[in-house]
Amino acid sequence: MGMTPFEFLESFVQGNLADCQENPGSVRRAFNAAVSASQLADHWYTYSKRHNPHLVASFKDLGSYVEHLCQETSGAFREVRSVANAYKHLYTDVSSKFGGYSSVDSTGAIEAVMQLDESNLEMVSEDYQATPSVVVVTRRDGSKLEFLPALEKVVEYWWANIQNSA
Repeated sequence: MGMTPFEFLESFVQGNLADCQENPGSVRRAFNAAVSASQLADHWYTYSKRHNPHLVASFKDLGSYVEHLCQETSGAFREVRSVANAYKHLYTDVSSKFGGYSSVDSTGAIEAVMQLDESNLEMVSEDYQATPSVVVVTRRDGSKLEFLPALEKVVEYWWANIQNSA
């Protein structure tokens, strides 16, 4: 039967979230967490199609399920998936077919930023392991997003919903 989505959540997503929480300024840990949290959508959708088709019957394809996740997480899933795609593809703006679904153009838009105080995110750090720091994503529109709260919101959604569906 393979790994269930719940097992994937426990094995990969939760561990990567814990790594991010331990060191919220690590770009490497943020990338790993983004990839596993994003991949869980593909895994859940494909697994459900095969083993519980009624769970995905209301979605015409994976893209419509991803849009559903974005809505359910107030856009946090879009941000997490954008970071994962920027990591996997380096640039997300090379194809208008796929670039339109991403809020991040490239991995260069993801950086560790030192915190001068709790409300002021400044001083870009060349040392991605700098402490205290956070991973900040610059969106296409120029706005900035702290990555960890978006990731936490997505993982919270998975915990609340995946147990009931697997």
